Amino acid sequence: MPRLSAREITSIETTYTSELGTFSWAWVIRADGEVQYRLSHVDGRRERNPWQSVCRLTATQRLSIGSDQARATDLLARLARQHGHFPVDKRR
Repeated sequence: MPRLSAREITSIETTYTSELGTFSWAWVIRADGEVQYRLSHVDGRRERNPWQSVCRLTATQRLSIGSDQARATDLLARLARQHGHFPVDKRR
C-alpha cells in the first residue's frame, strides 16, 4: 500500500491482467472528497500518468467515513468496482 500524503484520506491499488500485459492503477480519496485514479504500473514498470477525477464525495459521504480509514477504504473499493476496477487483496 502506498504511503498517504496529508492530502489523502485513503488509497488502494487495482490490477488487471490480459494478453497485452499487467496494468495497475492507484486510487485515492483526497481530503477535499475528490476521488481520483491513475495508471501507475505497466508490467511492473512505473508510470507517471495524470490523475483522472471520478467524482467528489458528498458531505454526507465524507461525514459517514469520518476519520475511520477502514470505512474510507471500503468506500473507495466500492467506487473502483463500480468503474470496473477490482482491488488487489493484500491479505493473501
